[in-house]
Amino acid sequence: MRFAVVTAFPESDWHSARLIAALSDKGEALVVDPARLGSEIDGSALRLDDGQDDRGLECDAFLLARGVSPDGDADAQLTIYRSLEAAGALVLNRVEALLDARDKFRTSLLLAFAGIATPRAALVQSSAQAFAFLRENPDAVLKPLAGSLGDGVERVASDRDAASARISARLAREGALYLQAWVPNDGCDLRVFVVGGQVVGAVERVAQAGDFRTNMARGAQARPVALEPEVRALASRAALALGLDYTGIDIIEGPAGPQVIEVNGNPAFDMIFHATGEDMARAVADHVARRVQARRRRREGGPPARW
Repeated sequence: MRFAVVTAFPESDWHSARLIAALSDKGEALVVDPARLGSEIDGSALRLDDGQDDRGLECDAFLLARGVSPDGDADAQLTIYRSLEAAGALVLNRVEALLDARDKFRTSLLLAFAGIATPRAALVQSSAQAFAFLRENPDAVLKPLAGSLGDGVERVASDRDAASARISARLAREGALYLQAWVPNDGCDLRVFVVGGQVVGAVERVAQAGDFRTNMARGAQARPVALEPEVRALASRAALALGLDYTGIDIIEGPAGPQVIEVNGNPAFDMIFHATGEDMARAVADHVARRVQARRRRREGGPPARW
C-alpha cells in the first residue's frame, strides 16, 4: 500500500511524525507538503504534482495530517483535496467533515440535529444578540468561531456592565463569536479518541488551578480514565454525526449527564500517549489500511479511479 501523509510540519509536529511512522509500517508513506501541491485535469483524469519529479503521487489514501499550510493558498489546497475526493481518491478526514468540525456552531448544529447531548449555543454578530442569549443562559463560554488550544476562550455572564465592553471588543476584532452555555463541572473533562466509529483511547483532563480550560496548552494535566458505556456510545455517535474517520471528542459530565462540547477534526493525541502509553497513530494507520483493503476488494474488476 502507498499512502500520502499531507502535512505542513512533518518534522516539527509530533502528531504528523507519529502518523508518518505508523503508516510506514503498513506500506510506503510519502510526505507531501500542501504548499507545494498543484493539480492538472487531463481528459477525465486528475494529476497531482508536488514539485518532486522523481516520484508520482498515485496513492491508495491521502491522510490530511496537517493539510492546510500557512504558505501557499489555503483555498487552493482545499480545492485540491475536494478534487481528489471527486476523482475517487480516499481522503481522510474528508474536507467537508474537517470544515464542519472546525466551525464550532456548525458542530453544535450537527450534534443537536443528530439528537446528541450538547450545550445550547449561539452564533452572534452583535452585542444585542449576545445578551439575548445570555439572558437565557446567564453563564456561558465565549469562543472564536474557529480555533484551538483554548485561544480566545473565556467565561462571560449576563451582567451587562461586566461583559459589555469585552463582548464589544471581541466582536469589533473578530466579526462574529460563538457562545456555548456553561456546563457546571468539577474542573475536568474527557478527551475521547474515536477511530472508525470505535473508541480507541481516552483521558481525563484536569484544568490548572484558577483556570477552567482543560487544554494541555493551558497547563491542564491528563490522566487515564475508564469510560462508562454511555460515554463511549456518545463519543461514537458524535464522530458519526460529523462524518469523521478519526477524531477527538471532548465531553463534560454535568448535572444532566455527559454532553459533547467540542469535536476535533485534527485531534491532538499526545496527552493520551503520555498518560496511557497508547499510540493513537497506530489505530489511525490500522483504520486507513483496512479502508484501503476494503476499497481494493470492491474495485476488483471495476472502473479505475480517475487520479
